[in-house]
Amino acid sequence: MCDVNIRLLEDKAEDYKLLENWYQEEEIYSSFEQRKLNYKEIKEKYYPRTLKTAKIPVYMIEYKNKPVGIIQYKLVEEEDKKLYKLTGNNIYEIDIFIGELKEHNKGIGSKAINIMSNLLKKEKNAEILVMCPLENNIKAINCYKKCGFYIKDYFDTKDTIGIPQTYALMVK
Repeated sequence: MCDVNIRLLEDKAEDYKLLENWYQEEEIYSSFEQRKLNYKEIKEKYYPRTLKTAKIPVYMIEYKNKPVGIIQYKLVEEEDKKLYKLTGNNIYEIDIFIGELKEHNKGIGSKAINIMSNLLKKEKNAEILVMCPLENNIKAINCYKKCGFYIKDYFDTKDTIGIPQTYALMVK
């Protein structure tokens, strides 16, 4: 039996509270949102992602049946295809964080990425998978390499609070 699984994020206070707690950790928000988020901001951001029509479905990552992080995906739109210098259809971007810091370095992230990669290939006929960590997030880059991603290029764009950043474009 696999000790890591994923489930869709639910519109429940418990799920939002976990996210709020994780977003207080600098190691998390500095690579994902670039700032702390409060409960109201969490709910505003993530509630639409709990709906069946969500463009960015979010999954709770569970390790030994305990929530430890999130993983999400989105179809890469034309604007991002240009930024990433990619062509083709069915290109999906995956984003992940393990919010429980004590659970880092246990292979949970790579297992969750492999689960999501398989789901996207099987259910969405994904042709290309993309992950875009900050160029200095070596821990994430090494995790993604372990899952079969490689650095194709680097690109510059503004982060979620408008600061220019360089990201590694990793594809599989």
